Amino acid sequence: MEEWMALIDYSKPTGTEEKEQYHIRCRKGDIGSVVLVPGDQERVTRVAEHLSDAGKVAENRGMITYTGTYNGVSVSVTSTGMGGPSAAIAYEELINVGAKVLVRVGSVAALQPDIEPGDLSLPFGCIRDDGASDYYVPPNYPAVPDPLLYAALVRRAQQSGVRFWQGINWTHSAFYARSKGYFLQWAGKRVVTLEMEAATLMTIATLRGVAAAFIGTVFENRIRQATREEMDLSVPSHTLPAVGAGVEASIRIALDASTDYYKTIHTKEEVRL
Repeated sequence: MEEWMALIDYSKPTGTEEKEQYHIRCRKGDIGSVVLVPGDQERVTRVAEHLSDAGKVAENRGMITYTGTYNGVSVSVTSTGMGGPSAAIAYEELINVGAKVLVRVGSVAALQPDIEPGDLSLPFGCIRDDGASDYYVPPNYPAVPDPLLYAALVRRAQQSGVRFWQGINWTHSAFYARSKGYFLQWAGKRVVTLEMEAATLMTIATLRGVAAAFIGTVFENRIRQATREEMDLSVPSHTLPAVGAGVEASIRIALDASTDYYKTIHTKEEVRL
């Protein structure tokens, strides 16, 4: 571990907590303790449609925030943009202003042949190939979800009846990598899916002492595409009804599970007080 990295204490405040956050343009009181964090701006409005009394709080640099109520809990949704560096900014600033539970609701590609578009991915760990987390911790530091939050997501997914996959997710940084080998390298290691932000979220959340997890909808199967003569980098399945249904199911599962978890933990904290 680099000396400068070893000296950082993430239990200490950043010094920006009481200020309006530079990128997301939110301050304490603007967001709920539970925040869903999709990369896609369009998905923000889809999540907000499930909230009671939802209203736009801020919009800046593509990071859009709505806050409302779900299951009796104050819930926000903020778009993070694509890739670890952009997402890391949103995660850090949301935690600065009070986020206690962060659930990424995203899109993934499959790395196993039996996984279909519209299926869901619920990884219990991520390969940290996101780039951003390398500036926080050394390579042997794991990216894992909060175990109780993850269990709540799995429980709600089982109740939903939607087909979902558990396993390891690869958070990578090169959507348009041309090499078949790039996509095939983890398939033989039983890695189930790939995307670009989950490992960043899990790493930062662990360091900052908040709960985080990830649920993703499969949009395409990269392992099948890698068997063709030339690597196919298209995503034709994004318009399939099954994919739209998967996204909708992932939002409901994330909202139900995160608020279940928050109410359980919040009650325990009140008892301790």
